[in-house]
Amino acid sequence: MRFYLPQINENSPELLGDAHTHAAYSLRIRVGDYIKVFDGKGTEYSCAVKDIKKDRTILEILDITKNAGETDVDISLYLSVIKQDKFEVATQKATELGVKRIVPVYSSYTQRGGSLNLERLNKIAVSACEQCGRSLVPIIEQCIEFDKLVDRTADGMYLIFPWEREMHGSIGDAIDKKRRQISVFIGPEGGITEHEKKRLVEAGAKSVTLGRRILRAETAAITALSVIFYEMGEWNL
Repeated sequence: MRFYLPQINENSPELLGDAHTHAAYSLRIRVGDYIKVFDGKGTEYSCAVKDIKKDRTILEILDITKNAGETDVDISLYLSVIKQDKFEVATQKATELGVKRIVPVYSSYTQRGGSLNLERLNKIAVSACEQCGRSLVPIIEQCIEFDKLVDRTADGMYLIFPWEREMHGSIGDAIDKKRRQISVFIGPEGGITEHEKKRLVEAGAKSVTLGRRILRAETAAITALSVIFYEMGEWNL
């Protein structure tokens, strides 16, 4: 059992609020049980339950581990703003895969009528970290305009992006495996325009293909990230 504890006091660690309620009343942990807590910044604590009171669960730290469940590569996902439920799926799966940052992007075919609930997205990322064993909660940035993505690329950000009309160039061929920081941009429903593709390439980004089929944005994000982590040696298959 793992719990997110962003403000942990190493001298007297306690589960409070929802974490305490979930542990004591839903999971029914008992004194002497072993659990793990993480601060979301890369540190995980192995703990024993020392005491359970009405409003808190008192812990004893047995061991401290840095960067538990984290990858050696720093991968950021730039995902065009799509419907909230689809963005939530992408956030959950990207977190499980190991991304360090998720950035919503307004591009040409983005549906401007809606907005993303970033607080809910962060809760989903935390829950995914609890489930998958990560100790670092990915940063979820405020939405940016496409121009900002181009600027970041021109400033030296290493970016690759699947383009539905790209016929050649796999992710494996595009990746410079010596780099430890990689960003991937996924377009919205409707895709990336020819003009957007041209601007990104001129800024230094690399266009790749994901094959013959047109994937939904959330599927393309999961697919591209999975391939990148594999190509970077994070998976032993």
